[in-house]
Amino acid sequence: MTEPLVEPSCLEPIVRLRCPPEQEVRTRNALEIAGLAAERSLTWLVVRDADPDRVDEALAEAGALVRVAVRERIAALLGWLVDHGGVVAGREAALTRLVERVVADGGLERRYAARPVAELTAAAAAFHERLLSTGAARLPWPEFVAACLVRRDG
Repeated sequence: MTEPLVEPSCLEPIVRLRCPPEQEVRTRNALEIAGLAAERSLTWLVVRDADPDRVDEALAEAGALVRVAVRERIAALLGWLVDHGGVVAGREAALTRLVERVVADGGLERRYAARPVAELTAAAAAFHERLLSTGAARLPWPEFVAACLVRRDG
């Protein structure tokens, strides 16, 4: 098993938000209240050098409807695990794609890659067990990174 990635900080070079135009002012205001600044990048709002969880919490606290792209995709992954009762056998390719979508939607493909299938399967089992035992449907970004991703060289 590859050694888990442990980041000294939760900062990512970009934190993407899929933000419809009608939500942009409210979203930017929510970020500004928290001392964060967003910029437009094609179809995304982007916060640079930030912790995705902190950005998401700032949005939620201010009542913004928009969420961080990686948080949305992690939620979809957890929902998928619940829908399948935590059974990943025979669905490894789907699990890998879900993890890869977190990275792709987050714009972090140059930074991270999915761990090998066996490690993703073990992580999925642990996530599902945690969901059942705690009822907590939230997986913090650093834990997702450590369990599901490897850092690309360079």
